[in-house]
Amino acid sequence: MSRGRGKDRDSVNHSGSKSAMDPPRCSICSTQQQLLRCAKCKAVYYCSPAHQLLHWPDHRTECRLLTRQKLNSSNNNKQQQLQPLPQVVASANLEGSGAGANCSTAQMMTPAHQAQSWPAEVDNLLNLLGQPGIQEKAAAAETEAGQRQQQQHHHGEKSSSYQIGLADASFMGSGSERRYEDLCRNIISDMNQYGLSVVDDFLGMETGLKILNEVRSMYNAGAFQDGQVVTNQTPDVPAVRGDKIRGDKIKWVGGNEPGCSNVWYLTNQIDSVVYRVNTMKDNGILGNYHIRERTRAMVACYPGSGTHYVMHVDNPQKDGRVITAIYYLNINWDARESGGILRIRPTPGTTVADIEPKFDRLIFFWSDIRNPHEVQPAHRTRYAITVWYFDAKEREEALIRAKLENSKTNNLVAQVQAQRTEPDSTTTPPAAIASSSPSLPASMSTGTGALNANVSSNSCATSNEICT
Repeated sequence: MSRGRGKDRDSVNHSGSKSAMDPPRCSICSTQQQLLRCAKCKAVYYCSPAHQLLHWPDHRTECRLLTRQKLNSSNNNKQQQLQPLPQVVASANLEGSGAGANCSTAQMMTPAHQAQSWPAEVDNLLNLLGQPGIQEKAAAAETEAGQRQQQQHHHGEKSSSYQIGLADASFMGSGSERRYEDLCRNIISDMNQYGLSVVDDFLGMETGLKILNEVRSMYNAGAFQDGQVVTNQTPDVPAVRGDKIRGDKIKWVGGNEPGCSNVWYLTNQIDSVVYRVNTMKDNGILGNYHIRERTRAMVACYPGSGTHYVMHVDNPQKDGRVITAIYYLNINWDARESGGILRIRPTPGTTVADIEPKFDRLIFFWSDIRNPHEVQPAHRTRYAITVWYFDAKEREEALIRAKLENSKTNNLVAQVQAQRTEPDSTTTPPAAIASSSPSLPASMSTGTGALNANVSSNSCATSNEICT
């Protein structure tokens, strides 16, 4: 449960409703100083996160009831004022360990004509990726860039693939199997209908705070590096500064590192959900994929000051990634003040999804060109943890292409080096070979930047890893 700063006076406390004339007070100690308001029901106040956590077992039922009442009222008003939107997905509460995960995807969807106009760069991206052979050519052009990044380990780490589904443990390890299944069904429905799914209150306040504390400790220890952008610039095109494309700081985490046990727990819980939705019967589009591997977790921090990530596609080159999963860790986030919205423009562009990076919120969306997206400028520190899930068939095909392209590149380089040893020979510099393929726009070619389609490098192919 996330929280927001209190502004109105319609508060209630654990002992009952208050008059609209009564000043708000902390529901635990009754102080009126420095109050924060429950962001879900917007009716209860606290003076600190500790008091909110202490009161949550008593407040949980009331909070959900008030939230649903306000949600129903809000939906009725919207249906009268705007064109009809799909009904809000019924929440599927999970019992056990304090979790109350529920899908809220429909609330994020807005008709495209009510949002900002569809940017021309998205159309350019989709048109470019639709040209025959462009994916193979772009992947070949990125071969040398991927190899250079591997040699610069401090700028980006390799993201090893991790097996999932070896043990399909229930979400949170216990609780209602029926409600767990309902949550997965809602995610399947969302992915079929919208191409994305939003799950709130995924792990609960207590577990979410443990994860946040680990991430903050890593960031304060200086373990993060600048997010990388792999570009295929041609000589006559000015280079674009990386921080103009993405401004985040990142660290790759497997979970077995010291001080990362809670991040490991998070990724296991996401694994459990992804494996379940991929193996359930009648799972729609998800049934087209065989998902048994994922990347390491990319822990990201946008350090405020307007840092952002321009419109891009995570997997524009068919590198195997099919699902992007992002978990947010930002307590008391208000996009009106702090920005940082993730805007997804599912194709075709009839709707957009504006998703606030709220605490304990988990989202899923297709990683390929179905979902161009951007992180709008963030004006306070914004934390997120991202994991990508591979489709086995597409991943295998990408690795085969990578080996072939890498072999071709090595042969060309060997020919150039052999020609250099011959007198009076006209040679083509290796750099010219690498730049001879057409390039994608700098803001679009990188997908997730460091975690790009650089499966072309030899070591990535042989170790079944994706280069970063």
